[in-house]
Parts: sequence; structure tokens; C-alpha cells
Amino acid sequence: MYCIDTSALLHGWRRDYPPDVFHSLWDQLDELVRQQKLFSSVEVLFELERGGDDIYRWAKEREHIFLEADEEVQKVIGTIVDNFPLFVPPDSPDGIWADAYVVAFGAAKKWMVVTGEKPVGPGARRIKIPNVCQAMGVECIDFLQLIRKEGWRF
Repeated sequence: MYCIDTSALLHGWRRDYPPDVFHSLWDQLDELVRQQKLFSSVEVLFELERGGDDIYRWAKEREHIFLEADEEVQKVIGTIVDNFPLFVPPDSPDGIWADAYVVAFGAAKKWMVVTGEKPVGPGARRIKIPNVCQAMGVECIDFLQLIRKEGWRF
């Protein structure tokens, strides 16, 4: 089971695996959706909505995979906010910030987190999803690692 972050979807769609070139990859991702193995937080859908482009339309057609945080996930979000102050942005123009939700779903549901973010070192102003996942014992992978874990070949 996977919880996918905004950055993984954006990097995959726009930069690394655009659907006009890697159409079968996106078909495989749809198969994960059908098998109920790929989810995310509704906050990720809200972040994608900011762009209003093709990846948002793709996500909107699969809106059912973008979940509201239940009580278990909300508790983990509280733990993240309390224990990782450098993870929380000082402000967000529209109040949407999905990172803690993605990690919290991963921790609460024992799902792998898929992100396009890279870990940062100790001097960073803000830590990233892989840093928090590691500290919380959540497996964190990138899009290519997802492809390899699933054994997809193109």
C-alpha cells in the first residue's frame, strides 16, 4: 500500500514520466488504484488543484483515493507537528499543506510514502518528508522505486 505525495505526482507527470511518453506507466498506476493499493490525502488533491492542469484533472477523476484524515491519522499529525517544528511551514498562502498528512497516513496505516522530495541535512531551514518518515520509521520511496517495487517493465 502506498500514500503518494504531491511532488511525486507532479514530478512524474510533468518531468520524469509524462503520460504522452509513458502512457503504460499511468495505466499501471491506475491498476494500483483499482486494486486499492494507492491512496493519498485530500490535501494533496487540494495542492494539485492550485495548478488546475492535466495532473489535477487526472487526480480529480480518481478523487476517491484522496482520503480525509481519520482520528488515527489526526493523532499522528499532532505528533508530527509537536516533534518536528522544522517540518511545519511558517505559513501557507491558502492554508493548504499536505506533507504532514502524507506522512501521517503512512505512519498510521503502515503504508509506504512515495515522494519526489529528497532528504536534507542537519543545517536545513526546513526538513523534508523523507527526514520525518525516517524518524518515524515509515518507509519512504520515490516514483522510480515504486516502479521497481511493483516490478513494472516498459
